[in-house]
Amino acid sequence: MSKFICRVQQFLFVLLGFFIPTSIAITNLIICLLALCWMIERNFKAKFDIIKSSNWMLAVLTLIGFYGLGMFWGDQHLNADWQFQRLALLLIFPVLMTMNLEQETIKRAVFAFLGTTFISALAAVAINNNIISSLGNYLSLIEISWRNSAFIAYNYHNVILALASSLCLYILIERKSKYRYVLLLFFLIYALSIFTERGRAGQVIFNLSAVFFIIYYNRRKLLRLCALLILLFSFQFVIYNSTNVYKDRFDAVSNIIQNNGDRGEGKTEDIRYVFIKESLSRILEKPIFGYGTGSFGTIFENEVKSGHYFDKYTTPHNQYLYVWFELGILGLVLLLLIFYHQIKELFRKKDGIHRILLPLSFMFLMLVDSYFFIFILTICYMFLYTIYSRYQQE
Repeated sequence: MSKFICRVQQFLFVLLGFFIPTSIAITNLIICLLALCWMIERNFKAKFDIIKSSNWMLAVLTLIGFYGLGMFWGDQHLNADWQFQRLALLLIFPVLMTMNLEQETIKRAVFAFLGTTFISALAAVAINNNIISSLGNYLSLIEISWRNSAFIAYNYHNVILALASSLCLYILIERKSKYRYVLLLFFLIYALSIFTERGRAGQVIFNLSAVFFIIYYNRRKLLRLCALLILLFSFQFVIYNSTNVYKDRFDAVSNIIQNNGDRGEGKTEDIRYVFIKESLSRILEKPIFGYGTGSFGTIFENEVKSGHYFDKYTTPHNQYLYVWFELGILGLVLLLLIFYHQIKELFRKKDGIHRILLPLSFMFLMLVDSYFFIFILTICYMFLYTIYSRYQQE
């Protein structure tokens, strides 16, 4: 029975890599099946020993518990049920990290993820260039929406592309696969898709990762380093001048920054500036414990009059501010400890400098949205972290 469950887990983990870029619903089903296998398999003592020995997993569990304690202070908890649904997802982290994954399974999961992301990117490029219609016109399971790049919303798709690009580039440079030309094609299509659709977070992560690889591998070769950086920025210049999507998004952000949040005459202040300003002003009033679990949206809805619409499910588009606002400085420290210990764990491994790009990239992403509580991107991060931490260098 245990061997059968183990084989099922291997299959489901590879399947997870296949569906993360394409289907939120099927990804959700696979996660439930993995959790069920984890419980059926039992052997809880060995699993709990692994959890107890991991500082970052203990920090995850402590953060969840602290959100429970957050129900005992403050008087605005209307969003608590939604919050606990997102927190429950973090329990999948220990499930994935205590599964008995084979190295061949990890490799297959990597290529399932990279391959399906390539298909998703290729479809997005074709849709954006009016070569094909939205995939919802061909497949009834896919929603027809302006927000969808191909299979999922553009802002999620764009981030997944950026994370896949970084992984793909590492495999290419370090010659970890014999399918180098296939991976090079994957990388080029990822880049084309990233910069011809709206998601800005993925574009920034792509650029930061590219700069890291250029500097790391050419730090003793100044001329080549400068040439590659010029090539990267030339690519940005060409994309900026040849695609309206990238140009419009870049200009919009530049204008908002230059005008300190002012979106122009007769327009309301940019919502991200409102979030930062109003969040910080209230955090400074209760910096230690915050306003309690599930309080952010309700407080903004009732107290902030900025011309923007808020409801109880509103987040500040910044994970750090979100946690600090509701749980205070102690909650923020717990969040940071998760990533601090993950970075320490990855850095100790062979090629650790490459592995830590994943948590560092995600920490940057949390500056621009509450990505630790967004289902598909949280699952993507947990899936990739399992790979980055469990893969044994040959």
